[in-house]
Amino acid sequence: MNFLKAHFKKILFFLTIFILIIMIGLSSIGRLGGADLGFFGNLISGFQKIVYKTGNTLTNSFYSVQEIVKMREENIMLTENVYKLREQVRILENIINKSEALQTEYEMKKNLSYDYVVGQVIAIDDSNWFSRFTIDKGENDGIKQNDIVIQAVKTDEGIVQIGLIGIVTQTSSEWSKVITLLDESCKVSFRNIENDESGILQGSIDGTVTGYFFNSKVFAEPGDSLVTSGIGEVYIPDIYIGDVKDVVKTTDASTLRIIVEPAVDFTKINRVYVLKK
Repeated sequence: MNFLKAHFKKILFFLTIFILIIMIGLSSIGRLGGADLGFFGNLISGFQKIVYKTGNTLTNSFYSVQEIVKMREENIMLTENVYKLREQVRILENIINKSEALQTEYEMKKNLSYDYVVGQVIAIDDSNWFSRFTIDKGENDGIKQNDIVIQAVKTDEGIVQIGLIGIVTQTSSEWSKVITLLDESCKVSFRNIENDESGILQGSIDGTVTGYFFNSKVFAEPGDSLVTSGIGEVYIPDIYIGDVKDVVKTTDASTLRIIVEPAVDFTKINRVYVLKK
């Protein structure tokens, strides 16, 4: 009894094999001799159908698994190709953008009547992003305090202008610090080229550039272009500042307040020009 329990699975396996051999043998005899096997024939036929269907199912399952594995490999390959193509597109876009920027700078330089130094931004003041930064040129390159910092910009009409960034506030032998229009300590006298009226603008802690006309009765509207007026000893005239974004009504009847959209995109500054006056 203990022997049967211990070897039950093996006995069942060999018994199954034995029955299969007998059935296959009887089936062969029936085919060769044309004998009618009756019950055994029907049993064998049914068993053969089960074996056939099971085989087909296993075969189909095997091929299905193969297809799934193949599709997965193809998907991995396609995903890798997409990443590679995206990287190539990014590189091409950078090349195109740099090429366009260099072309814009070239057009701007043709209109410059001042000597200049080209500087690269090497640090941004993290206490007030985009309002202050440091460039890799300094006193050894002829830069001094209050020198004007500019960048080539292209208007919506495709016209290249000298765009105002700000001024140099501090220098060393090899670097200079710059404040931009966005900084609250930066004040610039401007002129509206649409009506020749003047005013003063200033940055703010949140990066908004606000301006006031000296003449409260002047008419201004969004889209008006503003340039430096040249009033004072810092900024030379006719440097493109930006456009009027909005006209704000105030309780003070003696001034007209405007919100200014700078011509320069301060989030993309990396290469600047310093005018040596």
